[in-house]
Amino acid sequence: MASPREPKRARPSGLNANVTSLDLASLGGYVCSIAVAPSGIRFACTGTALFAITKCGMQALLAGHRTERGFKDGQGGEARFNGPHGIMVDGDGNLLVSDTDNHALRKVTPSGAVSTLAGNGQAGFADGVGAAARFNEPWGIVVDSQGAIFVADSQNHCVRQVAPGDGEVTTPVGVGGEEGFADGQHAAARFQLPCGLALDMDDHLIVGDVANDCIRKVSTADGRVTTVAGRAGQEGFADGEGEAARFNSPQGVAVDGNNNILVADVFNHRIRMIAGANAWVTTVSGSSETGTVDGASARFNEPMTVALDEGGRLLVLEGKARTQLRVVEASLAPPLLLAPKVLPAVQHPLEKDYGKLLEDTELADVTFTVDGQRFPAHRCVLAARSPYFSGLFKSCKGMSEGGRSAAGQDIVIEEVSAGAFRALQRFLYTNDLPEEEDCGEGLEVGEMARVADRFQAVALYEQCVKKFREGLKVGNVVAQMLQAHDSGLEVLQEAAMSFFEANAVVFHVRFVCTACERWSVVAVCILCVKVRLRKLRFEYSMVVRLLRMLFDTYGFAWVCAARGHGDGERVGASPRSHQTLPSSHGRAGLCNHHYVSRKC
Repeated sequence: MASPREPKRARPSGLNANVTSLDLASLGGYVCSIAVAPSGIRFACTGTALFAITKCGMQALLAGHRTERGFKDGQGGEARFNGPHGIMVDGDGNLLVSDTDNHALRKVTPSGAVSTLAGNGQAGFADGVGAAARFNEPWGIVVDSQGAIFVADSQNHCVRQVAPGDGEVTTPVGVGGEEGFADGQHAAARFQLPCGLALDMDDHLIVGDVANDCIRKVSTADGRVTTVAGRAGQEGFADGEGEAARFNSPQGVAVDGNNNILVADVFNHRIRMIAGANAWVTTVSGSSETGTVDGASARFNEPMTVALDEGGRLLVLEGKARTQLRVVEASLAPPLLLAPKVLPAVQHPLEKDYGKLLEDTELADVTFTVDGQRFPAHRCVLAARSPYFSGLFKSCKGMSEGGRSAAGQDIVIEEVSAGAFRALQRFLYTNDLPEEEDCGEGLEVGEMARVADRFQAVALYEQCVKKFREGLKVGNVVAQMLQAHDSGLEVLQEAAMSFFEANAVVFHVRFVCTACERWSVVAVCILCVKVRLRKLRFEYSMVVRLLRMLFDTYGFAWVCAARGHGDGERVGASPRSHQTLPSSHGRAGLCNHHYVSRKC
């Protein structure tokens, strides 16, 4: 069992969601279900057949018949299916299919050989091995980290477990044929038309409990069922926390790489997301208006099935547009099984040889003077690795950079620290990326990013931007925003501001007055959203710099006034109005020397 992970924060409604459509009519029938293999191949079920779709859109019939229904094992086109509505790729590359109207669980090998793992084509309820077991319209299907198969047995109102070897079927939660609603363990739990099924990052089952209008969670460790969001018997539409949210026949479910739950909310015609420990429900895309409209203001028509691909794109199939695959891009993280694998960096032998040149400078043909230190280098290496240096060596400036040269024809590099240049040179010779936040030289990430940008070292720049984003925290975002502003790199400023907005709720910055060392409060409004940063100690000058930077960048009407220290300093003012706080402003126990405010 995977160790528990820190829940992620809920995303704002419809954040950056954009929808496009792909036509799947060429498959010859309505598409019931879709799954994505780690290789990136999509597998789609129509009512009678299974198709493989490559990344470039090529389609191939894997098993079944384009139009003929039935119940038959066999190779490829000899096999027959009847309305399969669930499909999953197991760890060996086999496809597991919930053959819904055949009331059976089928297995399809990568070569297209079809066999029946459990069930025999007859509806009913029975635990047992292989053909002795009975299902009643099985739908969602998943495989956990131990290889166990779980199936949402919709008309039996329970979840079944199937052993991958001999097909032994058991019922870990719910009671076959008894519908209802109840949280609890094992047979004490009740469902009503469970259809969608997914696994979260802790190997818990996530269930779309359709007729109960809520999302349930099943602990595979102890069989305990809880309700994640929604309230049984109260259909409707409402975003909100846990039980306060409302769904209308939530069916398909999927879990992204941040452990967020994506839900196809069928009769609300929306894609919903559940995030965080408090199960905060938001709307990713769609509205009460039905239709097949793409774009940022997309419309859906009874979305029923959802799956995530290797790029974090959400694949949606609809009940009323079954030959269309809707693709939702909403900056979601791909599931861990589909996420791109990061291979250990392997240094090319040539890069090892170049690295030796850093230690043996006898063949160096150029020297840089940076921050009072000299750096021997080799023109051919730097020119091959950096367009900046290539242009420099070819330019008419000769040995001068920045308009002047040092003794001995050194090239003088200005406005760069020696540590940053050393890290840059190491990267250009060896392709070694700094691993630590200080880039191994006591440097700030923003400074290293600025240097990488200036000298056009793309991979180094991208690494610095990545480290900058990963290092943002509530306790350092203000300082990092100022550093990004000083570096002049818009991408870092945008990353810091995005962090501000993503953590926005209520904001008070506490800073220490340099005059009396007592706490004061700065009320800051950013993009008309209040954000709370608790117990942060900022010097007054840092706060003023922050506000001035925000005014310069976003045009806010910021005013800073001082009492007891002259007339104060206006940071910025809107053409419409500005205000200076009255002298009566303040609270008992807080310093009255400095205030910063904005007239909204």
